[in-house]
Amino acid sequence: MNLKSKKKKSVAAERIRKAYERSNEIEVEIIPATKKLKANDPNRVQRVCAYCRVSTLEESQDTSYELQRLEYKDMIESHENWQYQGVYGDKESGTSVMNRTEFLKMIEECRAGNIDLIITKSISRFARNILDCLYYVRELKQMNPPIGVYFETEHLNTLDPANEMTLNVLSLVAQEESAQKSKSLKWSYRKRFERGIPLTNMWAVLGYGNDDEGNIIIVEEEAEIVRYIFRSYVEGKTVCEIADALTDENVPTPKGKDKWSPGTVNSMLHNEKYCGDMVMQKTVSVDLYSHKVVKNDGIEDQYRLRDYHPPIVSRQVFDKVQEIFRSGGNKRRRAKYATKKVKLKPIKKGSLQGYVPIPVDAVSIDIEQLTAKFKIKK
Repeated sequence: MNLKSKKKKSVAAERIRKAYERSNEIEVEIIPATKKLKANDPNRVQRVCAYCRVSTLEESQDTSYELQRLEYKDMIESHENWQYQGVYGDKESGTSVMNRTEFLKMIEECRAGNIDLIITKSISRFARNILDCLYYVRELKQMNPPIGVYFETEHLNTLDPANEMTLNVLSLVAQEESAQKSKSLKWSYRKRFERGIPLTNMWAVLGYGNDDEGNIIIVEEEAEIVRYIFRSYVEGKTVCEIADALTDENVPTPKGKDKWSPGTVNSMLHNEKYCGDMVMQKTVSVDLYSHKVVKNDGIEDQYRLRDYHPPIVSRQVFDKVQEIFRSGGNKRRRAKYATKKVKLKPIKKGSLQGYVPIPVDAVSIDIEQLTAKFKIKK
């Protein structure tokens, strides 16, 4: 702090001390308040809804949701000054409200002025993300008239000003609980992978299925399509040409659509499952709250099981395809050969004198030009 600032502070402090010493000599008139702000009028009929959220990790979805719906309906309808406005519920929604269609629908009803109070089981059920919780609670409080949220477990009404600090602390606790659950889930997955127990979804992979005992089996009719794709690429076709050929032949895509995209073909040609391998943790979630998933390109460990299930294409064919991709793909190879000039020179000496050798990488030779240049008789 410089000398000038220090001098200003000392002058201000001296002025306050003198004013305080003279305060007993000054008469201040107090004007009494005539109105008091109330968080809620208990005699007013309120339009009340409930919000519930269920998770398959902790309870049976359907039975839990139905039970909560009935309980909340009875609770609201039995209250003297409450008018039932329905129950909103989401299943397997995770930590972000962006995945909760019913929650967002309820908020829209609040914005439209159709709801006065929301009842929910706990803060962790309303929102596990502290930013989301406080954002929506404060938005609801600022509406005209303000809309409250009542958390049953915590006995907390957000329209009560005394509950603001408590809400902040409890929201933080709920967020930390969610983070710990996510860490525990990731840990359990990692332990599974380390022991060679993958989470298989072969029903979504064209050419594969499961038998009655859950074993991975080849679906031969679909496998022929897979072999055609790999064979065609090795023979020089591009992913666009393969996709167009499959579409022209009315072959359904893995998702049952009519039109194949180059992206689908490209993804299949890179899928290690077709040579019998299983790579685990190919993608990772980089943020607990946005649930953004990215390709795992070294962010976390991956786990590979070789020859885990029957292959549809040989490892040699699969490796050949990957080699072509690494070199730029068939489209680039074609462009390279198409623009390469082929130099033709006749052999001048030896037993092959007069012969014109043709390079193995020559795409095509103009016979008319060749015979004219070297005066070859047809």
